[in-house]
Amino acid sequence: MMLKESAAVQNWKAFWNFHLGDWDGRWTRYQPNGKLSETFLSRRSFQSDPGKTYIKQFNQYFYTDEQYGEKRWSYSLEDHCKENGFMHPASDYMRGLAFEDGSAAWLVPKATPEQYFPMELFLANNDIRFSVGMLYGLNGELQRIACIREIRNGLDHSSWSNAIQLVPAWYIGNQWQGITQIIDADLGRSMIQDTFNMRRQPDEKEYFFPDNIILRCPTKLTLNKQFTIDGIWLESKNQLKTIRASYGVNSELVDVRLQHLSR
Repeated sequence: MMLKESAAVQNWKAFWNFHLGDWDGRWTRYQPNGKLSETFLSRRSFQSDPGKTYIKQFNQYFYTDEQYGEKRWSYSLEDHCKENGFMHPASDYMRGLAFEDGSAAWLVPKATPEQYFPMELFLANNDIRFSVGMLYGLNGELQRIACIREIRNGLDHSSWSNAIQLVPAWYIGNQWQGITQIIDADLGRSMIQDTFNMRRQPDEKEYFFPDNIILRCPTKLTLNKQFTIDGIWLESKNQLKTIRASYGVNSELVDVRLQHLSR
């Protein structure tokens, strides 16, 4: 009789079963006012042993001034698979929560005083993926936002555009219905029938990236106050995906929700 996998191992496998391989992409970073800060090409490569118990990550950055940078990390099931998500080697206080389709969140489980608060939210479809990210400073102020659009094994035939400037706001529409998958802070999983109801909060800012990608996030994090951070992707006229990280009044993660919606 096979033993049931722990929630932590299930979460580990959900990420690495999808994201292994070479991902070529373009990074764009912006100031909180939406002004472009920088853009560059990249390759993020992930390799593993056959059992996916040991992962090597190799990032390469190709800048427009012909400068080059790289970073390497290693993950192991034993050291980095935690009960509240898998740990990034570059940051011992960040955790990864992953869905089976490649959607995922790198986040901080609890916002605390005098600590940076970064986040990266992924949405994916087979061999293409993107992430939206943001960084809040020690005072809770939003310092920068970013969008990374990637494809497996080469940008030559990518469906992503080369556009880098933010675009004018557009209306998502209504009558969206579908499935919401939920990962709780303790990695419990559930699923519900749902509709698109991600209403903007008064203190949120909305950023419209090229390729029908939207980020919604607070302009400032205030401790002991509820907040959400959302990534939204209009995949096609009738297909919408969203991913949301929700935090409670104690500044702790409540859950991460992935929506697959159609109309």
